[in-house]
Amino acid sequence: FSQSRRNARSYWSTHILLSSSTFLSDLGGKDFHGSNDPSDIDFRQIRYAFGSGIQYNLPKGLSIGLDAFYTRLAADDAETNWNRKYRKLKVRTDIIETSIKLEYTVPQYRGALSGFYANAGTGLCFYRPMNELNGVWYKLRPLGTQGQFADPSQSPYDYYSLVIPFGFGKKFPLKNGMTLALDISLRKTFTDYLDDVSGVYYDAKLIEETNGELAAYFSNPSVVEPTDGIVLGEPGTIRGNSENNDNYFLFGFKLHIPLNGNMGNPNTHCSYNKGWIKSNGSIPKIHRRGKKKRIRLFK
Repeated sequence: FSQSRRNARSYWSTHILLSSSTFLSDLGGKDFHGSNDPSDIDFRQIRYAFGSGIQYNLPKGLSIGLDAFYTRLAADDAETNWNRKYRKLKVRTDIIETSIKLEYTVPQYRGALSGFYANAGTGLCFYRPMNELNGVWYKLRPLGTQGQFADPSQSPYDYYSLVIPFGFGKKFPLKNGMTLALDISLRKTFTDYLDDVSGVYYDAKLIEETNGELAAYFSNPSVVEPTDGIVLGEPGTIRGNSENNDNYFLFGFKLHIPLNGNMGNPNTHCSYNKGWIKSNGSIPKIHRRGKKKRIRLFK
């Protein structure tokens, strides 16, 4: 938003993210076969995300930003009443992501659409799937639950994946040039192992010989804890859908804070004329006698 398009100029801002998170994986979800659409989101396993970032805001609503955040994802076959519940698989995955995105925000002079925005970019996420047994959480990648260490033709999956972040939302103006955004953000990944599940079962006995009893258990918990007498896990039978990669989603809030400006707010999508750090590199400070002075941060 802006007071005047004539006053528009570029400026820096930072933001703070607080959000919920969930993901589409091979586990949990709707009471039917797994799929790669929003109907398969397991809303009972919603978790949290938080992070921060910095943006360079150009005139007329364009900006480019660098983001970083942490989130925890979760899924559990016990949450579905379909055949997937017999696998007895569950996961908790910690993710750290960094990305760069280009964003466009509709300026104030566009009327009812002002404050709406959309963005897209590219990034990298680092992920760590874990599962629990007797109150203890174990990292799954080192266990090779699909025979990655028992089968010479296989390799462990990566710790990281390229992601394509894209999203949209609405910004609401606050005091001092700040804005609060209602943010919906999606992540397309290029891995099917955010949940440690993909492809087919491997022989649990060979996994045990290579990596121990714990690896064999997490490869197929239905053998130890069968549901309704049903045991899965014959080598070569389907464990997960390798045709669809795992994706995750964020829904929450972003607080945007301008970092400079004293000649009218430089952003075409902000309606206030003051920033936290002035263009000469100073910030307000009150001295003992009540006089306002400024501290120079930059030469």
